[in-house]
Amino acid sequence: MSRKHFIVLGLFLAVGFLFLSASTVKAATYTWTGDGDGHTWTDGPNWGVGSGPNAYPGATSTDDVIIGLSTGNVVPTIYATTSLGFGLTSLTLGDAGKGPVLVIGNGATLNASTTVMVVGTSTLKLGDATWGSGTLRLGNGASGATPLSIGSSATFVTSTSTVTYTAAFNGGAPGSSIFIATTTYYNLNLTPTSTTGTFTFVNNGNATTTNMTISSAAQFNAATFVVSGTLTVNSGGVLDGVGGNITFSGSGTPFVNNGTFKADGGTVQYTSASATNIATGTYANLELTGAATKTLLGATTATSTVTVPSDATLAISTFTFTATGATWTNSGIVTEGTGGKIVHASASAFTDSSGTAKSFFSENNGDSVYLTVTDTSLNFDASTAESVTGTATISASSDTSSTETITLTETGIKTGIFRGGARLASISSNFPGILECFGSVTLSALFTDSQETDTSTPSSATGLCANGGGGGGSSAVAATTVTTATTATTTATTTAATTTPVVTATSTATAVSTLETVQTKVASVIAKIAALPTNPTTSDLASIQAEIAAILIELQSIQAAQPTPQGVALGFNFVRPLALGLRHADVSNLQQALKTDSSVYPEGLVTGYFGSMTLKAVQKFQGKYGIASPGVPGYGNVGPATRAKLNALYGSK
Repeated sequence: MSRKHFIVLGLFLAVGFLFLSASTVKAATYTWTGDGDGHTWTDGPNWGVGSGPNAYPGATSTDDVIIGLSTGNVVPTIYATTSLGFGLTSLTLGDAGKGPVLVIGNGATLNASTTVMVVGTSTLKLGDATWGSGTLRLGNGASGATPLSIGSSATFVTSTSTVTYTAAFNGGAPGSSIFIATTTYYNLNLTPTSTTGTFTFVNNGNATTTNMTISSAAQFNAATFVVSGTLTVNSGGVLDGVGGNITFSGSGTPFVNNGTFKADGGTVQYTSASATNIATGTYANLELTGAATKTLLGATTATSTVTVPSDATLAISTFTFTATGATWTNSGIVTEGTGGKIVHASASAFTDSSGTAKSFFSENNGDSVYLTVTDTSLNFDASTAESVTGTATISASSDTSSTETITLTETGIKTGIFRGGARLASISSNFPGILECFGSVTLSALFTDSQETDTSTPSSATGLCANGGGGGGSSAVAATTVTTATTATTTATTTAATTTPVVTATSTATAVSTLETVQTKVASVIAKIAALPTNPTTSDLASIQAEIAAILIELQSIQAAQPTPQGVALGFNFVRPLALGLRHADVSNLQQALKTDSSVYPEGLVTGYFGSMTLKAVQKFQGKYGIASPGVPGYGNVGPATRAKLNALYGSK
């Protein structure tokens, strides 16, 4: 090989050696001396090394950095305003009793692969008014690591900066857990490179952040912390309440959940004093505070408690809020839009007017059948006693049938207890609040609010109306109430007794109404009206209305009791067939005619319904006049021959 070739080869080897040396600079430990300008991170003499373009930590390798006092025990303020090409392995800021200040600003990013420790009385600022904000990125993924540690006497100032945890979770080893410093953040981002671990605040402490993002690979066990801006869970990310308390103090939409939210027994509070949207999801405990409206963004569920305080408004909007097994406490206002509803368990029972459970109702005692429903979610305005949205009806049927519409009214301000009822009466009546029934009654109640789908069964009850008969003995039969959704309905069904009587004979005696007793009751009602306050309660008015209706019924009974001479011209003209099960004015005329003969129709009830007692009366009438007998077709029906005889006896004469 020629001399010339050796010279060229030597030049190549020299250049390669220099390049290799520059590329394999080993990590070093840098200690601050402040012997340069005393402030600038990139000024080499401040680190006790010579000047040069890369003569500072993090320029060409991931170094360890220790910052204490400057030479001469001067407390320095250091500015890192340029992103470090290689970042750091670790950073220790300060020493016991020493308080240097490090400002990361001008958009610079400081990466630390293991730990950043702020100790003593030192201060780490991610930005200031002069240099603007910077970014701190923490990459430690070792299980149990605390990438950022802030001493009890140290200060951490975030300004409008971002702190990002980028842990690889110990290289993907399962069970890893990274601890986040419990402090105040502005933007806190969790962006790990694996999903095998979780992030948790140190000691589950009270941390605060303005904004937070949980990326697609992160699971954050929240415990207790406050978000004053917006928390965003990206698709694939997980926010777990783990029995803590998450507070959203920001307005607008402070919680954007595109991933997974696990309530896990925790409490979520929306506390802004301005209008706020509530994220769709399942909560354990949901609490609203602040004098502003909190509005659902979609179908929402609460499994344990829902609390609306006195200064707050919960807007259900057009969505469904399911709180079936939750304790619902409303001291403010709840509103619903078209299609919006609350699903919450109700409890119902038969009671008296005061709400005391009652198992037997008697017309002779002047009883009214009350349905009491307990459901705190029906209390929409805590400042006033309300009525249930929808209707409630009480029905009775056996030989006669009656349906009465009642209103369920809240018993007081924000009690969540609603009550309404109708009075039992064994005579035809069109007066409101009166339930017609005859003999033994079976009471059943179906409460349906126009929103819900839950059901419940209250205690059973029995009832007895004064004028039983037509095959029924004096008995009391059980009644049940079912609570469900859509419209409130209470049903009392009168049936012929088929069970062993449980009411004594003395209880079936019918009180005889006279003009004297009616006059006494009228005087009593007048006295009660005179004693009413200026603004009487709904309950007081309903009670007086029921008494007046009862008096009118007694007057009807006195009038009906006046006998009509048999064969007297009643002006009836029976032209159509009448049979069991028919309800018609002609049936009333038939009963009016038959009652003139006590041997045929001793009950003398005029109801307009062709029931079992009317059937027996027709059969007796047919037997008496030789029209039909048992086994003969038409026995018990009002056919041509029977109508002819009726017209002869009770038509125009």
